[in-house]
Amino acid sequence: MRTPIRNPPDPMYAEFEVHRTMICDRVRTGAFRRAIESVVRPGDIVLDVGAGSGILSVFAARAGAARVYAVERTSAAVLAQELAAANGVAEIVQVIHGDLMDLEPPERVDVIVSEWLGGFGIDEGMLVPVIVARDRWLKPGGVMIPRLVTAWAALVHDRYLAEMVEFLRDNPYGLRFDDLIEKTVNEIFYSGTFRHLAAHDRRSEASQLWATDAGLIPLQQAQAPHQAEAVLPVLDHGTANALALWFSAELAPGISLSVGPGDPPTHWGMTTAPLRSPVELTPGMFVRARVRTAPARSAGTWTSWAVALPGADWEEHDEQAVWQEIDD
Repeated sequence: MRTPIRNPPDPMYAEFEVHRTMICDRVRTGAFRRAIESVVRPGDIVLDVGAGSGILSVFAARAGAARVYAVERTSAAVLAQELAAANGVAEIVQVIHGDLMDLEPPERVDVIVSEWLGGFGIDEGMLVPVIVARDRWLKPGGVMIPRLVTAWAALVHDRYLAEMVEFLRDNPYGLRFDDLIEKTVNEIFYSGTFRHLAAHDRRSEASQLWATDAGLIPLQQAQAPHQAEAVLPVLDHGTANALALWFSAELAPGISLSVGPGDPPTHWGMTTAPLRSPVELTPGMFVRARVRTAPARSAGTWTSWAVALPGADWEEHDEQAVWQEIDD
């Protein structure tokens, strides 16, 4: 759940479809499997935070872990129990159906694994429980998977966004949709599996926003907003209508995962932050971008962003402001 919803009747991750989608994502799941196999040693104790289907816990058990604590707060915990039993590791994988924030560790662990990644890293809203788990559960010198997660931004032309906004602006059905258009350009778009941006859709160089070291970041910093300003160099003529936001992650030494334009498609698809109107770019331009993501209560995150062309004022976007206006 990225954009917060008040009192959701059922958490998104209680749905089996979500877990099927992630299991079927060979790029994502294969990378985590390789990382686990490279880090977990025979006899290790492992904690899987937000275990979901339990697939990462089963990988850890097969890698030689003596015990794996698979913590899952939703009813998807039943999937983890069934998967462990079906694969002969039920005596190793202990599924704990509950909120990790309320648990006391039965023992310290050697490895913490958690697929806590949103479209551009921290926007899933899971970083805080992962860091709480690290501080409570991890042995000194223990290992975090993933260790380092970096957020990136680049200007892109998102043809799917362009088609949607153009449709609304053409007064379909003889109706005006001005208010919906304004809400649309203040909404972060998570495409999921149905689309991916290619390298040729990028209209600027990529710039780093921030890097999160899961082994070192203090809890207070994890709880605070993440924000950065970046400069995006333009190399070619083109039109951009959004910022693409994505992550790259070092899961373990020598094992990485990246979900940006031109990378192998994954279930994350692409995350884009719209501009109000397309902008024309020329080689040598340096476009400034600001991105801010803040934890929301009780789940998810709010993101705001802004873009400034050379000599122009900032074009501001804020999804929280739009939703607060609706709630009011």
